[in-house]
Amino acid sequence: MSRVGNNVVAVKSAKVVSVVLHPFVMPIYVLLFLFSGNSMFAVLPLATKLYCLLVTGFSLMLVPLLSLPLFKRFRLIKSYSLDENQERVYPILVTVVFAFVGFWLLRLAAYTHVVQQLYLVLVLLLSVFSVITLRWKISMHLTAIGGACGFLMVLGMKYPGDMRGAFVAMLLLAGLLATCRLYLEKHTPAQVYAGFLLGFLVVFGILI
Repeated sequence: MSRVGNNVVAVKSAKVVSVVLHPFVMPIYVLLFLFSGNSMFAVLPLATKLYCLLVTGFSLMLVPLLSLPLFKRFRLIKSYSLDENQERVYPILVTVVFAFVGFWLLRLAAYTHVVQQLYLVLVLLLSVFSVITLRWKISMHLTAIGGACGFLMVLGMKYPGDMRGAFVAMLLLAGLLATCRLYLEKHTPAQVYAGFLLGFLVVFGILI
């Protein structure tokens, strides 16, 4: 028996962490860090912050999540966990399409240029991830949170304000998430580490 079946509490806890830190939710966390604390973007009008959060929640979280039951109904995916490499392509395509929709909506509002950068780099990261995942099951969770870490680091280096607390917090969450994915035996250590490095390096390399 694998170790996953040995401790029910630990398994459930690891699954909760995986859901809370799901790739579809990660852009929302990035914006919450961006709009709070010591970031220069914390002084943006509340209406602008709410608009960015609503657009992001709709285009990068709600629509991709709602697409999963549709894909399952048409048997394009077997389960919501997307265990098969090929199954990941469909929600990624939906996310890319609606990332462009969200980007267009953000252009209608002022002071959203940094959020627009997040959308564009997300599309590039998903494109690279899609190519890799067709041949190798790299961790989507760690790719997403690695990209979030890279984005926060670039913000701290390029813009006034102190983003160190946000970066360290996201880095600690990445470590927790990696531990949970390994405990659930969803990935090998190489797939987890590669996912984080892919997300971090692609985002950091493009935006720096």
